[in-house]
Amino acid sequence: MTYNKFSFISLVITSLFISGYGYANPKLNKTNLFLDNLTPVCWYKDAKYSEGALIVMADKLFVCSNKFDNQTNSQLIWRIADENGQPLPHKPKKSIRIN
Repeated sequence: MTYNKFSFISLVITSLFISGYGYANPKLNKTNLFLDNLTPVCWYKDAKYSEGALIVMADKLFVCSNKFDNQTNSQLIWRIADENGQPLPHKPKKSIRIN
Protein backbone atom coordinates (compact mmCIF):
# COMPACT_ATOMS: atom_id res chain seq x y z
CA MET A 1 0.00 0.00 0.00
CA THR A 2 2.78 2.42 0.82
CA TYR A 3 4.51 1.50 -2.41
CA ASN A 4 1.50 2.69 -4.46
CA LYS A 5 1.35 5.99 -2.52
CA PHE A 6 5.09 6.50 -3.00
CA SER A 7 4.92 5.81 -6.75
CA PHE A 8 1.92 8.14 -7.15
CA ILE A 9 3.66 10.96 -5.26
CA SER A 10 6.89 10.50 -7.21
CA LEU A 11 4.93 10.50 -10.48
CA VAL A 12 3.20 13.76 -9.55
CA ILE A 13 6.46 15.44 -8.49
CA THR A 14 8.26 14.25 -11.63
CA SER A 15 5.50 15.53 -13.88
CA LEU A 16 5.62 18.92 -12.12
CA PHE A 17 9.37 19.18 -12.68
CA ILE A 18 9.10 18.17 -16.33
CA SER A 19 6.31 20.65 -17.06
CA GLY A 20 8.20 23.41 -15.24
CA TYR A 21 11.36 22.60 -17.17
CA GLY A 22 9.53 22.99 -20.46
CA TYR A 23 8.43 26.51 -19.57
CA ALA A 24 11.78 27.60 -18.12
CA ASN A 25 14.02 26.20 -20.85
CA PRO A 26 14.97 29.04 -23.25
CA LYS A 27 16.02 26.55 -25.94
CA LEU A 28 12.40 25.54 -26.42
CA ASN A 29 11.29 29.12 -27.09
CA LYS A 30 10.86 29.74 -30.78
CA THR A 31 11.93 32.85 -32.64
CA ASN A 32 9.86 34.00 -35.57
CA LEU A 33 11.90 34.96 -38.60
CA PHE A 34 10.11 36.87 -41.33
CA LEU A 35 11.70 36.50 -44.76
CA ASP A 36 9.44 38.81 -46.74
CA ASN A 37 11.89 41.49 -47.83
CA LEU A 38 15.11 39.74 -48.84
CA THR A 39 17.43 41.68 -51.11
CA PRO A 40 20.67 40.33 -52.57
CA VAL A 41 23.82 42.13 -51.44
CA CYS A 42 27.58 41.97 -51.79
CA TRP A 43 29.70 41.77 -48.64
CA TYR A 44 33.05 43.46 -48.04
CA LYS A 45 34.72 43.91 -44.63
CA ASP A 46 31.51 43.03 -42.72
CA ALA A 47 29.48 45.65 -44.61
CA LYS A 48 26.61 45.12 -47.04
CA TYR A 49 26.65 46.76 -50.48
CA SER A 50 23.76 46.88 -52.92
CA GLU A 51 23.90 46.22 -56.65
CA GLY A 52 25.95 48.82 -58.50
CA ALA A 53 28.18 49.74 -55.55
CA LEU A 54 31.80 50.51 -56.44
CA ILE A 55 34.85 49.78 -54.28
CA VAL A 56 38.59 49.70 -54.83
CA MET A 57 40.47 46.56 -53.82
CA ALA A 58 44.15 46.03 -54.59
CA ASP A 59 44.20 49.09 -56.88
CA LYS A 60 41.41 47.68 -59.04
CA LEU A 61 37.85 48.93 -59.34
CA PHE A 62 35.13 46.40 -58.51
CA VAL A 63 31.38 46.64 -58.92
CA CYS A 64 28.67 44.67 -57.12
CA SER A 65 26.91 42.99 -60.02
CA ASN A 66 25.09 39.83 -61.10
CA LYS A 67 27.23 36.73 -61.34
CA PHE A 68 25.99 35.97 -64.85
CA ASP A 69 25.43 38.63 -67.51
CA ASN A 70 22.28 37.07 -68.92
CA GLN A 71 20.52 36.48 -65.57
CA THR A 72 19.07 39.47 -63.76
CA ASN A 73 18.12 37.51 -60.65
CA SER A 74 21.41 35.65 -60.08
CA GLN A 75 23.48 36.15 -56.96
CA LEU A 76 25.54 39.30 -56.61
CA ILE A 77 29.34 39.14 -56.61
CA TRP A 78 32.22 41.59 -56.86
CA ARG A 79 33.28 41.83 -60.52
CA ILE A 80 36.12 43.82 -62.03
CA ALA A 81 34.77 47.05 -63.52
CA ASP A 82 35.93 49.32 -66.32
CA GLU A 83 36.60 53.05 -65.86
CA ASN A 84 32.85 53.80 -66.22
CA GLY A 85 31.90 51.42 -63.41
CA GLN A 86 30.38 48.77 -65.67
CA PRO A 87 31.33 45.12 -65.06
CA LEU A 88 33.69 43.62 -67.58
CA PRO A 89 32.10 40.76 -69.54
CA HIS A 90 33.22 37.23 -68.82
CA LYS A 91 35.56 35.81 -71.40
CA PRO A 92 34.02 32.74 -73.03
CA LYS A 93 36.05 29.57 -73.00
CA LYS A 94 37.62 28.86 -76.37
CA SER A 95 37.42 25.10 -76.20
CA ILE A 96 34.50 22.73 -76.08
CA ARG A 97 34.72 19.76 -73.77
CA ILE A 98 32.72 16.63 -74.46
CA ASN A 99 32.51 13.96 -71.80
